[in-house]
Amino acid sequence: MTDTISMNIVLFIFIIFSLPILYHDIKYQNIPDKFSLPAIALIIGSILYLDMSLTSALIASAFILVVFLIPLLFGMDFGGGDLRYGVMSALVVGFPQIAYWMVLSAVIHLIILAILRRQIFGFAPAMFIATLITPFLNI
Repeated sequence: MTDTISMNIVLFIFIIFSLPILYHDIKYQNIPDKFSLPAIALIIGSILYLDMSLTSALIASAFILVVFLIPLLFGMDFGGGDLRYGVMSALVVGFPQIAYWMVLSAVIHLIILAILRRQIFGFAPAMFIATLITPFLNI
């Protein structure tokens, strides 16, 4: 199976599981485990089945775990659901593209906040958009 088809399959799984996550994050500012944890397992299984780079996905996920734990440790307005959704996104994006994803997520989040004229808004929509864009950046 070609790399493009494999990536499209993984992105499809990511999108399907992201829809209820985005709804919950926008409406309740909460990401339930019942959506993110099965998605993480299914994406890892798909990566293995499609013979994609699990090493790249796991390095990106570990990177996100370390970076996203910082706001949690300091009691900032950042939840465990954001961390799990970040891992879910990292599995799709992989390493080293995860660095571009992080910058893109932050910029998109700031744009959303500016458009909505709010100081607080769920981070999942920005991560979702960045996850859809990053795999296609040829940097």
